[in-house]
Amino acid sequence: MTLNIRLLAYCFCLFIPANGVAEEKASRWSAPPLEQAISIRNGQTNERLTYGQFIAEIAPADVVFLGESHTDETTHRLQLAIYKSLQKLRQQKVVLALEMFERDSQEHLNQYLKGKIDERTFLASLRSWSNYREAYRPLIERAKQAGMPVVAANFPRSLARRLAIEGPEVLESLSAVERSWLPKQFFPNTPAYWKRTDNATRGHQGFVMPSNSDDERLYSMQSLWDNAMGEACANALNKHPGSCVLHINGKFHTAYWDGAVHQLRQRKPDVKVKTVSIAPTLNPSTAELMGKPIADYVVYVESLATNIDSGERSVQVGCALKYRFHLPEGASIKSPVPLLIWLTDDGLTAKEGMALCKQKFGDRVAIAVIEAPFKAVGEDFAVGGRWYWSKTFAEDVGLLVDGTERIWGYLLRHFPIDSGRVCVVGEGTGATVAAVIAVQSDRMKHHAIALHPRRYAKVKDIPLPMPEYFGDDPSPNKSLKVMGKDSLQDWWQKELDQYNDVQVESEFQPIVADPWDAECQVTNLIRKSLGLEDISAPSSGARQYLLVASSLPRALHWAKLQAIKITKSSDVFTVAVEAAPQQPNVKQVSTSIAVDAVTREGVVPKCPGPFGGTTVLVLPNDLSQAEVAKWTAIEADDRLAAKSRFHRVRIATSSGEQDLPSVLDKLKLENRKNILIVPAIFYADLSWLRVMRQTVVEYEDSMTLHWLPGLGGRPGILGNSIE
Repeated sequence: MTLNIRLLAYCFCLFIPANGVAEEKASRWSAPPLEQAISIRNGQTNERLTYGQFIAEIAPADVVFLGESHTDETTHRLQLAIYKSLQKLRQQKVVLALEMFERDSQEHLNQYLKGKIDERTFLASLRSWSNYREAYRPLIERAKQAGMPVVAANFPRSLARRLAIEGPEVLESLSAVERSWLPKQFFPNTPAYWKRTDNATRGHQGFVMPSNSDDERLYSMQSLWDNAMGEACANALNKHPGSCVLHINGKFHTAYWDGAVHQLRQRKPDVKVKTVSIAPTLNPSTAELMGKPIADYVVYVESLATNIDSGERSVQVGCALKYRFHLPEGASIKSPVPLLIWLTDDGLTAKEGMALCKQKFGDRVAIAVIEAPFKAVGEDFAVGGRWYWSKTFAEDVGLLVDGTERIWGYLLRHFPIDSGRVCVVGEGTGATVAAVIAVQSDRMKHHAIALHPRRYAKVKDIPLPMPEYFGDDPSPNKSLKVMGKDSLQDWWQKELDQYNDVQVESEFQPIVADPWDAECQVTNLIRKSLGLEDISAPSSGARQYLLVASSLPRALHWAKLQAIKITKSSDVFTVAVEAAPQQPNVKQVSTSIAVDAVTREGVVPKCPGPFGGTTVLVLPNDLSQAEVAKWTAIEADDRLAAKSRFHRVRIATSSGEQDLPSVLDKLKLENRKNILIVPAIFYADLSWLRVMRQTVVEYEDSMTLHWLPGLGGRPGILGNSIE
């Protein structure tokens, strides 16, 4: 029989396209030809296979396990193609087995396949998955058309719930029918399998309690599923001798030939098994196999669309991860420079992050500042970036890990960068992303520093890499330091202990109490990671600070920018704080903005947009008439308009005839509808911003209004230093 199958498979290869699956002519709305959307690899050798070669190799098996992602469209198209191909090669002797149907629905499934009940009755009689119509119905209809058997392989949920509530004793009270749904014998899963399971559920251990006891594990949901599916395949081979069983399941259940595969072999040790892991990815042709082999074959499929999952569907669209790059003068192939990859806090832009990094490190370090991918309007009404959303945390940070690796790879290919001196630094929520990158990146050799991480609870939902599965290509050397207040240490130390266990060198470093020393401490840690010498904290006689009223990331960031500029040195820092420091002999630097500073080139921000626009500077209420007159003169001597016919500046007061609504009315009459509104102070009080915006809400329908909370981020706005 095996010889005949191999001969048929060889002949099958002769009549199939070299690179894929023969399909009917596509309609305009069809998905891309399957042959163009998949890339098949030998899981042991990484050899690329044509579809025909792949089918020829799996066809002689007794059981073929297809490990899937349940909602991916291309995955389900591939499964149907494999099923049809095996039907031809095995002369219709193929048994389809599905995780998606439970054993107590077998009779209704049989009746439907034989045409004894209609589809509506069939679906009403069982607990079909929500994506049945899109994902699994084509398989069932193919089996029905061909008159071929289908096995409901999974453990009934109703019995699983009773076992969870009442314990194994409930098995003694089951009816004869209920007993027929149970595996005749329960076998334990392997320790390695349970270790993977615990790792995958480590953030939910309040719901899934790990246990070292095989007895406690034996009747857990995961064990019930694997025992049921493994036995279902064994029973199908006994009932249909000479057939191939094609089992479709979530890929965790058969990864590394464990789970359901292990359970089948407990019952049939000599069974011939082939496992296939189907992996949705953006670019199947360039995807790389890494680490210990996970299956006999890995099929990368193009992720185009998903079917319904928790009420939602999706299509895959391109997403650009933007960044700004700086290369210092003097960098060359003979003199490569270290690379600093910077992730700002939520709410900031890459442009703002680059302004700070260049002042601190730009003379000796290549800098890449990544733009947070999700645009959001902050409490200060300015548009900034957001790194992730709680609901999609794992997906969002997964894309960020991949994107950061791609940025790193591109820069190393094209610029004189020392690959041995790479540091990833994040602040706030950017720090949380930096910590995930340190653990999850399997390409970058780097140090990661997470400064004052925020919104980090979901980090525990991310499974950790497991060194035993690295294979012959281990993960590159990485390290992570988390820096923050003492109050963060307990939470992070427990997390970092787990990172150390998976060979990511990690530690928590408390920030020292003195703000000037703390700034120096952070800077020196970054410099050390980049291979630079330390700097010294300013002496007590040179200590200055800026006082800002808001704790929002932008306010503090702007203060840091100005603090560094005022000192005229990237090696000595003044410190921006929310309250005056309690040390003696420290000097506060005023954040008041003089009119003459605003007249300097580059200080008044330009309205964003492809064809420019109008910048409206809104004056605070506490200015004298003489001061208002000086500001109004800026409008008459419009430096923006002198430089570009696409930009102009206007002055508005907080009240009176020249208030903001009045200015907008005049601009509407001039047909000027793209407006940037900026309070003419360092950083506006949020309550004033809210009141100001409320007065112009009605204009948002007919005009495009942009906001900045002040002028504090502009170069040379304070002190005598002009950029």
